[in-house]
Amino acid sequence: MEIKRKIASSPRPSRGRRVAADVAAGNRAFPFHSSQNCTRKLFRREIGTAGNRLFNSSNAQEKFRNFQLQEEFDSYDPKGNWFLQLNFLKKRSKITEIVAAKDVVFALAQSGVCAAFSRETNKKICYLNINPDEVIRSLFYNKNNESLITVSVYASDHFSTLKCRSTPIQYIRRGQPDAGFGLFGSESLKWPGFVEFDDVNGKVLTYSAQDGIYKVFDLKNYTHLYSISDEHVSEIKISPGIMLLIYERCASHVPLKILSIEDGTELKDFCCGSTSKERQRERNNDRGKRET
Repeated sequence: MEIKRKIASSPRPSRGRRVAADVAAGNRAFPFHSSQNCTRKLFRREIGTAGNRLFNSSNAQEKFRNFQLQEEFDSYDPKGNWFLQLNFLKKRSKITEIVAAKDVVFALAQSGVCAAFSRETNKKICYLNINPDEVIRSLFYNKNNESLITVSVYASDHFSTLKCRSTPIQYIRRGQPDAGFGLFGSESLKWPGFVEFDDVNGKVLTYSAQDGIYKVFDLKNYTHLYSISDEHVSEIKISPGIMLLIYERCASHVPLKILSIEDGTELKDFCCGSTSKERQRERNNDRGKRET
């Protein structure tokens, strides 16, 4: 549960006020004639009726005016991916994730191939796929120990189980992606199991659907901290310092618990009532079950 409050900042009231003037007065009021002049745009934002909406649309081209292409990286290498066993891993596909770890850039393709590039040499270092049937699903840069965590599935397992591996960045720089080690080997992360990395609290949350147990690990050294084995928990939300446990619906309310993310101690236990629309939906579902 992460409560965010979005506050829109505006230097002028939302209801605009138009000031009419004659042509001569208008020329004196707008001494800036270039449509690309930022000062003119700011001036028009202050007294115009469109306000920030028109300013944002007209200022879009200013945002990337000073952006320049520094380097291009290509993760597709038909000569370097010969070791890959699956045909779709050898095909070019779009990039879905880009992770920057100091002087190393990682690019994960939709096919599941992940390549590491050096910012110093602007060349490809290696592929992170150390097995020929490995399909990498996600990347996570662990700043606590300067390592890259890859979450993968394998064709030999029918792509059913998530496998996590931690590889120090220093070994990746040397072109040694196989110098890493496996994580959470004791956990059965088959669907609908999952693993979630929380960089803010420095924790890892895993869920084993086979055992029905949630486990929390320390992101620094991957030690197991505590477990949550309540079978009625339907979802867990993480916020800075706390976790919200959402239980299965009971009658007209949803039980909730707030735990300390550090040691799992219970901080608050309360219920959330259903809205009128939810109650009506439940009545319709019950009516449909009786009719069938």
